Amino acid sequence: MPYGDPKFTVVNPSPDVDQSLRSLRASDYVAAAILSSGSWAYGYVFGKPTRVACANTAMALGMTCASMMLLQNGRARLRGYRENDREVKIYGAWPVQPELRAADRGTRRFPVATGTASPLTRPPLDWRNYD
Repeated sequence: MPYGDPKFTVVNPSPDVDQSLRSLRASDYVAAAILSSGSWAYGYVFGKPTRVACANTAMALGMTCASMMLLQNGRARLRGYRENDREVKIYGAWPVQPELRAADRGTRRFPVATGTASPLTRPPLDWRNYD
């Protein structure tokens, strides 16, 4: 994910895998099919002694890459980092939207939306043990 503020409306700032899979588009499925079949063809062409075994192994790797790509794209749309007009119409916008800064005032180094972390996930440092 990019280290910056979302450019589009946030649907869910922390979507789970189930919601990411439900928000997939037809173009995502087509890209996954092309990546999987292309990796099978690559394994078949370059796996000279045992073409089918190499092709099947390459396809398994391609399907793994495609599934990660699908989750990444779906999650980016739900979090507002990619165009998400369809998802906003289906699921609605998150009640608390981050303030988007103007390009001249803000920098990528200090984003608004991704700059805070919960004390449960990142506890404050205890400096007493550092001597």
